[in-house]
Amino acid sequence: MANGRDSFVNAIYNAVRAPKLSQMRELKAAFDAIPWGKFGARTPISKLAQSLLPVGNFDARLPPLGSEAFIALGDPGYEQMLMDIQGTAFQVGRGKLLTCWHVCETLAVGEGRAYLQSTSERPEGGLLKIYRNISAKMNFIDPRLERGNPLVDVGMLICPATPTPEHPYEVPVVRWGDSTKVGVGKRVLIGGYPLGRDMFLLTATNRGIVQPTFYDGIISAVIPATSVGETRLLQISSVSLGGISGGVVCDADNGAVLGMVTSGLVDQGVSLPITYAVPSEVLRPWADAISFDGSDGTRWR
Repeated sequence: MANGRDSFVNAIYNAVRAPKLSQMRELKAAFDAIPWGKFGARTPISKLAQSLLPVGNFDARLPPLGSEAFIALGDPGYEQMLMDIQGTAFQVGRGKLLTCWHVCETLAVGEGRAYLQSTSERPEGGLLKIYRNISAKMNFIDPRLERGNPLVDVGMLICPATPTPEHPYEVPVVRWGDSTKVGVGKRVLIGGYPLGRDMFLLTATNRGIVQPTFYDGIISAVIPATSVGETRLLQISSVSLGGISGGVVCDADNGAVLGMVTSGLVDQGVSLPITYAVPSEVLRPWADAISFDGSDGTRWR
């Protein structure tokens, strides 16, 4: 039986022929046209992805390069420059990034070790990783109570990043959607940085390319507030893994942001397809109301 199988395999092998020289030229031309170092086609979701940034800590302050450092994909020490990602934040205004308060609490802002990271495509096809120091964080102040409200897991990171040719900052402000019009069955995506730094180091190839990941789901329930101080919540039929806290819930068709991921359910160590999010009706007016003065006296808002 083994001899018969070997004969069959040998027959197939002998029938295979390497490409001829003319075919090799065509094959090489086809491979030369492959966009090996590029991201995918532009979509409303890939545009939104530019607004989602990982936030985290380094063991020490970065080498002084103004307030940022950068390193290209493949450069020596690239993987050592992956920060300890604690969560996700997204750009909601000039110098303002929204995330969960429990993510803010993990960031060593006072010690100068908290950073955000953006990834830009270089003209030659590589990637440029840029780090900027987070200068401040603030928790949610509830207008209903006129004080902080721990029941609403929302926080703001302040990072007044001014772009320059040497230190680009191409992070657009998100486009909001109207969460008051969202009902059960609405198809949405959640996006962020699940598993934190580990997400980009678990594979043997294509390592360290930091970009947000999106998951598909539907609004499985809308949970109303049952007492003063609570917020309405969106419940989504998608798994929520650590690191995606502070990520977006968005319209699957146009990328409009409908909420922010705050938590998910875990049973006996297994993440369940139940994710909770604060709706945009709460996030947008609070984020819009925040302003601050820059070092040059300019008002940022």
